[in-house]
Amino acid sequence: MRALVAMLLAGACLSACGGGSMSEPAAPPAQPAAINFTVFTKTLLRIQSDAAQPTPVATAQFAFPDNDNPQAFAGVLPAI
Repeated sequence: MRALVAMLLAGACLSACGGGSMSEPAAPPAQPAAINFTVFTKTLLRIQSDAAQPTPVATAQFAFPDNDNPQAFAGVLPAI
């Protein structure tokens, strides 16, 4: 009787493991490409509509190629 209980207990424990497979693990989700901040901002500044929809940026990954360029927005901003 003890052997039967031990076998049932072992079977229950092993079946609860889910029986792992030998397949490859799932690939991590792909990271979105970086968005050029200068191009993105220039596009937003050119929108001149009061009815324009907000642009979602919560999950955006920006790249800053013009980080050290003081003239990056000279074409879209008025001179002061």
